[in-house]
Amino acid sequence: MCKEPMKSSPFMMCPTCLRDSEQVRNFVQKNPHVSLAEISRYTKVSLEKVEDMVYLGHNRKGELESELH
Repeated sequence: MCKEPMKSSPFMMCPTCLRDSEQVRNFVQKNPHVSLAEISRYTKVSLEKVEDMVYLGHNRKGELESELH
């Protein structure tokens, strides 16, 4: 998400992005009907990064659904 080159790691995101992703996911689980701007404001994760997370999550959901059909 931050586009930083990753060292050899099993994770696709850097530690900061992993932490931000977890923060956003937890906030949305507790507050499912909030705007992206509110998510950004309350989690202190940039709006651009929140938008990227939503985009990536939405595309991944479509991939998983395609595999099931």
